[in-house]
Amino acid sequence: MPVTFATATDVGRLRQVNEDALVARPPVFMVADGMGGAEAGEIAAAAAARAFEWFMPQADDLPKELTNLIQKVNAGIYEMATEQLGRPGMGTTLTAAVSKAGSVVIGHVGDSRAYLWRGGRLRQLTEDHSLVGEMVRQGQISASEAEHHPQRSIITRALGVEPTVEVDTVEVRLEPGDAFLLCSDGLYSMVGDEQIAGILSRGDDLDVTARVLVQEANVQGGLDNISLVLFCPDGSIPGGAAQPDAETGVISIPQEAVAGDGPAGAQARAGRTGRLERWHLGWLFHTLPGQILLGLLIPAVILAGAWLGTRHVYFLGVEDGHVTIYRGVPYSIGPWNLYSVNWKSPVNIGDLQSYEQDRVAQQELHSYNGAMQIVNNYTAELRERQKAAQQQQSQTSTGPPPATPPNSGSAP
Repeated sequence: MPVTFATATDVGRLRQVNEDALVARPPVFMVADGMGGAEAGEIAAAAAARAFEWFMPQADDLPKELTNLIQKVNAGIYEMATEQLGRPGMGTTLTAAVSKAGSVVIGHVGDSRAYLWRGGRLRQLTEDHSLVGEMVRQGQISASEAEHHPQRSIITRALGVEPTVEVDTVEVRLEPGDAFLLCSDGLYSMVGDEQIAGILSRGDDLDVTARVLVQEANVQGGLDNISLVLFCPDGSIPGGAAQPDAETGVISIPQEAVAGDGPAGAQARAGRTGRLERWHLGWLFHTLPGQILLGLLIPAVILAGAWLGTRHVYFLGVEDGHVTIYRGVPYSIGPWNLYSVNWKSPVNIGDLQSYEQDRVAQQELHSYNGAMQIVNNYTAELRERQKAAQQQQSQTSTGPPPATPPNSGSAP
């Protein structure tokens, strides 16, 4: 059976920006938690995610290949920061997993975690590269004390902080029914290992489990961004009704980092463009053939860029009475639509509340993961309303319970 997986990411209850990024593209999975503040952490996490977007392992020595890739990502983020394309001190955690040939290899830097769910038991596969993690390993504090330690957010190893970085790797030989959880600290700092194990033991599909974990983290406080990837290499655990396409996968990167908005993004674009012009494109501006070619290229590039831009955004609409995810933007140029149907959900628009219908009608732009999460929320809410209605109908049909007759006898 093909690998099944599910993802979830949420800004949490206190943060204004989601600095996490994740990739779920079998056989590659990854979670990154950016640090360094606005226009820094999300850029670092996005850079790490982009490096894994199209990574397909080729070498026989997978741990070495994964280590080399993570070290290259570290060097790239460090160069961005030192060349003023980002911010000094920007960085990101990274926990990646690659499933291949009967095993899963984990590559790890920072305090995002990888867990193995096997035989009804949860086991942490990675060691936190954090101050409290080191204190636990040295026996200075207990694991329970670490959960509430005031310095638990201080990490001792991250990508982009130094020119080189040490990468931990773990290889796990697969057994039937194994499932893996990759997550940022926004999950496990709110939901303890026992609670995570309890949620996994319910036997729900991966999509439901992922959403329940995020919901529980928010219920417990939601103090940080929450991101996770769940995957089952042998496909024995269903991914869920809203399982993302196994071929295209899911890549969730903060839109600010993708677009390069703000000073950091502007500096990055200026730096890259300047080098490109000096090294490769100077002849375009100083020769007649170059100027002619430039005049043809600019409109073509603008049109191609506009079209490609529509391939990375999604919005909700209605198709045949059902809530539908469209790929592109809700506009047309003459007879050409700049959108296409991506997935028609089973949710009937007429079953939604009025404010939910209004939100669909607004056709807001989302990432694929964001659009799918909204549809998943609608599906879950409809199930709860239907369940409540059935219970109410059952109580109405059976009538009130018979009254208990008064005790007529005397007390012994």
